Amino acid sequence: MISGKTIYIAHNWINTNVNRQSKALAFAFSKNNKVVFLNAKKNGFNNAVINENLTINEWPGKRPVGIKDFIFLFKLMQKQKPDITISNFGANNIMILVSWLFNVKYRCCFHQTIVEAYIEDHNGKLGLIQKYKILRKKIIYKMATHILTPSNCGKRDLMKYFNAAEKKIYVFPNTIPISQQTNTTNNQTIAFIGRLDRTKGADILVKAFIKIADIFPKAILLIAGSGDRHEELKNEINNAKLQSRIILEGNVSYDKVYEIMQSINFLVVPSRADNFPTTVLEAFSVATPVIGSNSGGIPEMVIDGYNGLLFEKENVDDLANKLKQMFSNKQERDKMAINAKQLFEQKFSTETIAKRLEILLENN
Repeated sequence: MISGKTIYIAHNWINTNVNRQSKALAFAFSKNNKVVFLNAKKNGFNNAVINENLTINEWPGKRPVGIKDFIFLFKLMQKQKPDITISNFGANNIMILVSWLFNVKYRCCFHQTIVEAYIEDHNGKLGLIQKYKILRKKIIYKMATHILTPSNCGKRDLMKYFNAAEKKIYVFPNTIPISQQTNTTNNQTIAFIGRLDRTKGADILVKAFIKIADIFPKAILLIAGSGDRHEELKNEINNAKLQSRIILEGNVSYDKVYEIMQSINFLVVPSRADNFPTTVLEAFSVATPVIGSNSGGIPEMVIDGYNGLLFEKENVDDLANKLKQMFSNKQERDKMAINAKQLFEQKFSTETIAKRLEILLENN
């Protein structure tokens, strides 16, 4: 057990997406350690004392990337001398750099967004700015002791684009809190929740749904999200005369996401490239099965025939067949729903994350 240490965690002190797992780590580690949470959100938690071992500080800048953020963190570490640092997203560069300067024993960072997704959204190319960011990250990752990524897809991305040393990379699935809700729906409404861009593949789902719409006249597709493909999707829906059955909901609140998850027959995640989509975890947490593409880290979450179905990436006909399969067999769908909830609680709930990280650090 990690005990008597000073631990820095840099992320957002909010209850959305993987921010919740950072909060869960903070609470769990503060039972036996001093924890300083560095919050990138300006949401009223600066210098907040959560418990006797857990405090929150806000970065001085809008995002933790500037000189004043570097100086702030440098002075903080100079005073408190942490034993472990854990960072996510925008805070990775500055946290790893300063931790390296102070020779912090465990310098951990999460690698969430894969380069393949960026390439999908930018006509298969890397722009100069993105190339610079990758080069900068290559240097930063050499300073880390542990690079945590939620899937083997993320591991391959790290090795291919960042030349990260394999011995530093650990596949460490993301988590979200256990939900007390269970989906008991018996309708034919399905959903897509995410950005309306090429990477997330909502266009693939719309095409597949149009193919099976006449077979299942009560089926409804709800699309929640926004992005540069909105008008393209709207035109395709209008041309198919399915405006009343394919609903473009736009952006929804985080609470609304869970309402949707609890009220649909199944979720569809048709991504062309994705590391470890949180929407899959959110669906599983309320016993909603998932049809997902066999791309990125999705096959490490969706076990075909057990807690959902997998289809060949970008294959509209294959997805249409999987939609028919799920709609046609309620007994199979309900069994997958039960399995989804059980696997989530065993593997993907925040209740497991601190212990898993303790084991990883103690053994590596």
